[in-house]
Amino acid sequence: MADGNLAARFARTIRDLLVPPPVVPNFGEAPDPEIARIEWAIARLPKRTRDVFLMHRFDDLPYDRIAHRLGISEKAVEREIVRALCAIRKAREEHARERFG
Repeated sequence: MADGNLAARFARTIRDLLVPPPVVPNFGEAPDPEIARIEWAIARLPKRTRDVFLMHRFDDLPYDRIAHRLGISEKAVEREIVRALCAIRKAREEHARERFG
């Protein structure tokens, strides 16, 4: 997996998580603080949770293939995805509270 391709898919997935989608930033601007917060939340996930989330969202792997690759159950994959999405939602809520009071 090429780093450039992974970075592009990562950015696209982050944008897909935002509702409504943000305006594409001008390269001269500072990075979107909400995207930075989400990236920070994903980076802080436990390794297995982060790996499962990245495989599902970036590699488009279904739960059964992720489970097979990692030697865990599909239910464990589902729990890891839920854990990752909860962490991202919490980061977005904290960002909204800081931004809008």
